[in-house]
Amino acid sequence: MPELPEVESVRRGLVAAKLQAPVCSLWRSAFKLRIGKHWESENLECLRGATPGAVGRRGKYIVWSFRGADDAPLGLVIHLGMSGRCGVAIASQPRVLHTHLALGFADGRELRLVDPRRFGGLRAGPWETLMTSPPIGELGPEPLDPDLSGELLQARLGASARPIRDALLDQEAIAGLGNIYAVEALFLAGIHPQIEARRLHRSAWDRLAVAIVGVLRQGIENGGTTLKDFRNVIGEVGRNQDDLRVYGRAGEACPRCGEALRGFVSGGRSGAFCPRDQARPRTRLLR
Repeated sequence: MPELPEVESVRRGLVAAKLQAPVCSLWRSAFKLRIGKHWESENLECLRGATPGAVGRRGKYIVWSFRGADDAPLGLVIHLGMSGRCGVAIASQPRVLHTHLALGFADGRELRLVDPRRFGGLRAGPWETLMTSPPIGELGPEPLDPDLSGELLQARLGASARPIRDALLDQEAIAGLGNIYAVEALFLAGIHPQIEARRLHRSAWDRLAVAIVGVLRQGIENGGTTLKDFRNVIGEVGRNQDDLRVYGRAGEACPRCGEALRGFVSGGRSGAFCPRDQARPRTRLLR
């Protein structure tokens, strides 16, 4: 599933496309996308005649502002799911297989959402409603905000009995982190991924905050991680998979100490860690 760096790469691509002409057409396939109560009403028709504004991001979601034909503030939320891709095409170009949205603009271009597995989501409506209602309204703080700190992480996750890797995936605690970047951040911070979050000492939370910012910024600079499906707006793959230190590398040598990395599965998601550099602590707290 695209995580924060991948979604941020898509956001930047949409900004670079400079889609500024009003919406003049809307085509939606007959297939349902994401199943869930927050996505049952897509309400895309409200975008007809609307003028696009700033393209933002909240966690793993694209949040795109529009100004309605009646000047009302509107928005479009896009969730890429497991295999979704956003692209900009000339309206006359044939739509590829698994295209589920073509939002046409008066300059002859279209925003197209392609999603083979159909785990993505679309939702439009009044801007304030979208920003304050689920899923956007339930998201935790952004990890790249200037006020991210070990103190903040500890306040939001420090009482959890869940393994720290699993706790980091809670979007209501901190928005945008997924499995890849959580595993990478824990390696950089020297924290075992399966230790209970409540066992971390404040110094471990401080290291983790720094590591989270580092791996996310690296992912953004590399244009995201492409393990299978991810492509940016112009169809390019990311490069960050070449710089992953431990994720997907179980059995390989640790880039720090040379010890063989070990794999694990928790909460249905796999990862890897170094048994030497991320050893389980023998004391109650991990410092």
